[in-house]
Amino acid sequence: MLQRYRILRSEDVHNADHIARAASLALGAPIVIAALNERYRNWYRAAHGVSEGKFDSLQTFCASANLSDEAFAVTDARLESYFAREPAVTGSPNVVFFAGAPLSDPDGKRFGTLCLIDSQPRTLTLEQLELLKSMAHIVSQDICVCSAGRYAVQDLIDAEEERCALYDLAVTDPLTKTLNRRAFFRFAEREVQRAHRHNHPISVLMFDIDHFKRVNDIHGHAAGDEVIVRLSRLVADSIRDTDLLGRLGGEEFGVILPETGIEAALLLANRLRESARGLSFKSAEGSFNITISMGISQPEMGETDINLSLERADKALYRAKRLGRDRAELMSASPEGAQIIPLPLPRGAAGAA
Repeated sequence: MLQRYRILRSEDVHNADHIARAASLALGAPIVIAALNERYRNWYRAAHGVSEGKFDSLQTFCASANLSDEAFAVTDARLESYFAREPAVTGSPNVVFFAGAPLSDPDGKRFGTLCLIDSQPRTLTLEQLELLKSMAHIVSQDICVCSAGRYAVQDLIDAEEERCALYDLAVTDPLTKTLNRRAFFRFAEREVQRAHRHNHPISVLMFDIDHFKRVNDIHGHAAGDEVIVRLSRLVADSIRDTDLLGRLGGEEFGVILPETGIEAALLLANRLRESARGLSFKSAEGSFNITISMGISQPEMGETDINLSLERADKALYRAKRLGRDRAELMSASPEGAQIIPLPLPRGAAGAA
């Protein structure tokens, strides 16, 4: 809401020069500047008649006004010992008349001073002094609103970041940063229902690492974790952002491929399998490679339950293992529809895994 009504702007510094210009017109002062404490000066500006080259020097000169708790007016600063030697008085912009009113929040916390400056001596009537105090009150309110808005927006940002972090913890596998089992099934269910609703194809892959227990037994669990992490990263880099990858348990993973027919799923499965063969690992026990086995399926006509496809893909995965591993197998809804996808490469380089 604050951004919608431009109470908070996208730029770093909130520009309230229009308020300073109104004060200049109302009080007849050629220079008006909100001299702020450094904390507020970094993000709030209200000035009129001040060149960029003189802005900082006037901020420094006007800082002395913060010593006053009430509105004041100095007719001729050259005649006041406190101001007479100030660079802004002896040189450009040749301050002569100097007036100010405190800027503060409702609890009295001081922001700075709204200052009027002229190069000619002059006085303020009581009505003009009251008007200066009113203009200072407007600037103070503007600072309060903007400050509250900045904190509110930051609180919202912090809350959203915390919510996102908690969400990531709830849906992400801590080792691989892929979806965890619960999140994978939840999102996969949505995808199959969407595919059914729009009559789009969808394919399911399940795969795991062949002889993974041997990797842990020979090379250690740290090496086993490295295998799981690097394999999951390889798969994540090989699929689309719209695809789902989840770690279902141990070394077993699932992939959901929305808007993907079975032929494209078969090509991807063999490409992933061959890429996995190309991964090399080292441990204190020596170098080794891995292979993976894959099961492929897709929902049958009218199926809206992803679990049925995942079960078929799981059966196809274990069929691939029984038939020699390092292979992909497709299974349709009927058992007799099972199809083995032959390997294009020999299996001789599977290594110690």
